[in-house]
Amino acid sequence: MQRQRTDRDALGKPGDKHKEFRAELTAARKERTSALRAECEALAASSDGMIRATLSTDRGFDGAQIKFKALIAGSNVRASKVDAFFEELAKESDSAATWETVLEELESLTLLEPDADISSEQTPVLTRLGLTVADQKRIVPKLTPDGWLDLSLAELSDFPEFEYRAKESEYIPFDSASAGQQASALLGTLLSQSGTPLIIDQPEDDLDSDTVQQIVSKIWRSKNRRQLIFSSHNANLVVNGDADLVLVCAYLTAGDQSAGHIKEQGAIDVAAVRDEITSVMEGGERAFRLRKEKYGF
Repeated sequence: MQRQRTDRDALGKPGDKHKEFRAELTAARKERTSALRAECEALAASSDGMIRATLSTDRGFDGAQIKFKALIAGSNVRASKVDAFFEELAKESDSAATWETVLEELESLTLLEPDADISSEQTPVLTRLGLTVADQKRIVPKLTPDGWLDLSLAELSDFPEFEYRAKESEYIPFDSASAGQQASALLGTLLSQSGTPLIIDQPEDDLDSDTVQQIVSKIWRSKNRRQLIFSSHNANLVVNGDADLVLVCAYLTAGDQSAGHIKEQGAIDVAAVRDEITSVMEGGERAFRLRKEKYGF
């Protein structure tokens, strides 16, 4: 016994240390949540309100829920009861803090003697969230210190949910928006941000003509903040976006797509580059001349 006491004392106060580390973990989670919430707000601002991002509390306990079910497997507590319990937990105003209290109550059950009585006063939060005293009595035999520790280390996650503004003050899930709506919102967001060079392959995909013009106006503003590199088949982006440098790509041999080269390069006012731009615009130079002859402009 003396040797055991010596070994125990050498550990210091592990209970206090555990509480200290739990407090640090809780603080780190709050800091992460705050940072993610700030990023969600920044995303909404940079999209001019076209995208709304909010943190979901409904899915943050997925890992803990799985571990809890595994821990109490064979206790005759229905899985639907556990699902309902975590649904109620997610509705709490500070669900992470409530989870810490749940862990404390589960720990107290773990330390009970086999024949000890259980009352709702001992576990008010477990009871309030839907695990009755009868359920708690069923799970007690399944609770072990190692199992409880594993459950307490289950990571709580923050899941951003994204929505698209279909109408004023009316939002729909972002994945329910059309490809064009998604593309215009994301392009506008990227062009509103500063930072490293932005490289996009065919930004005109899924965009109609009106939206392309809106994107062009954002390109003008964005050029002052970051370098833009686009690969495009849309000459309107090149001309109206006032490209500083145009590279015209072509195949070395017509019909052979295995090798290519830069056919022309330069600013828009370079004659060879201008001719290439004209050739890929709607109908090419001949179509422009026909329109001029027919309509006078």
